[in-house]
Amino acid sequence: MKPGILIRYHLIIIGLILLTGAVFGATVVCDLCGRESSGGYYAGPGNTVYCADCYSRYSVCSGCGKLTKSAIRVGEISFCADCYIKLGKCALCGRAITGGYSSYPDLGIDICLSCESKSPRCLECGIPVKSSEAIGNSGLCDRCVAGAQRCYSCRGIILKNYNYFEGDQSRKFCSNCVARYQACADCGAPSGPGGTKLDDGLNLCGDCRSEALFQPESVTPVKDMALRFLEGDMGMTIKHPIDYSLRDSKFLQDKGKSSNKDLNGLFYRIGDKFYIYVRYGLRKKDLIWVLAHEITHAWQAENCDNNASLSDREGFAQWTAYYALRYYGYDSFAANMTEGSSVYSNGLNKMLEIESRAGRKAVFDYMKNQ
Repeated sequence: MKPGILIRYHLIIIGLILLTGAVFGATVVCDLCGRESSGGYYAGPGNTVYCADCYSRYSVCSGCGKLTKSAIRVGEISFCADCYIKLGKCALCGRAITGGYSSYPDLGIDICLSCESKSPRCLECGIPVKSSEAIGNSGLCDRCVAGAQRCYSCRGIILKNYNYFEGDQSRKFCSNCVARYQACADCGAPSGPGGTKLDDGLNLCGDCRSEALFQPESVTPVKDMALRFLEGDMGMTIKHPIDYSLRDSKFLQDKGKSSNKDLNGLFYRIGDKFYIYVRYGLRKKDLIWVLAHEITHAWQAENCDNNASLSDREGFAQWTAYYALRYYGYDSFAANMTEGSSVYSNGLNKMLEIESRAGRKAVFDYMKNQ
């Protein structure tokens, strides 16, 4: 919330108006010099009286209207010490405020109208800042800099627009980093200055690189997780033995006759021999998704005719992968699969719609009858 602003004005008492003028005939003691005066004297606020000599030598305080020996001048206006201390001070120039000023109650500061009109302003909250202070490349005041969103990659300040990936708004990226760095092959975010380029030319950001799996012995337990879910929760068993192997993206593109660099897995059949190729460098949740998806294609090869549309085949494989991810606690990652308008997301949403109308068995029956 931006701090509020109030325009206010100090009430300045003009001393000359408050003085009653000269009075003759009585003996009085001057409240300023302490001498008796039987001549003319002047009456001031609060029953004060001043001799003509003091009145001619000293200034009238514009705050209280009394004479003062040590006037403090602010521009063309004079104040006694007590009234000067009571004056508000401008938060920028530090001078006493004697006229109109802007008040920012949320910050507890007042700014004179001169500074209000001439000082540079913060681009975020609009509050004036000292002309002598560097406002920086961001154009933000110190207060807004402290609370500003920062790019997860370069740590630069994000003023308005930002990008996020996989539905994760805890990691926000500025448009400069999105344009400057190659996208991470796993999460899609900018790979950033700490990114890694793999042998096949793909890039991984630092976060994904720390989770990426490259060795068969680390992938096998994840494959077993996918199989346990498909067999135990979905009732899907594969009769054919499957040869699993880790490959780079170039191999997958060549084998699948595809130019899609985002190809992360491939089911391949030669007669009765089943193969599943998975791209190395995937995270655990990526592997659960990809393996469940490709194993489902192997199940389709055994249980379904090949007449189903591409959207149905891919949608059904996404449907089982969607539930595999949710089974292992990756709900938000699974939810991302329903977004967009690709053949995969459209097919998945179709399967979810069939399931919502008639149950899970209806999805299997639909695929077997295509």
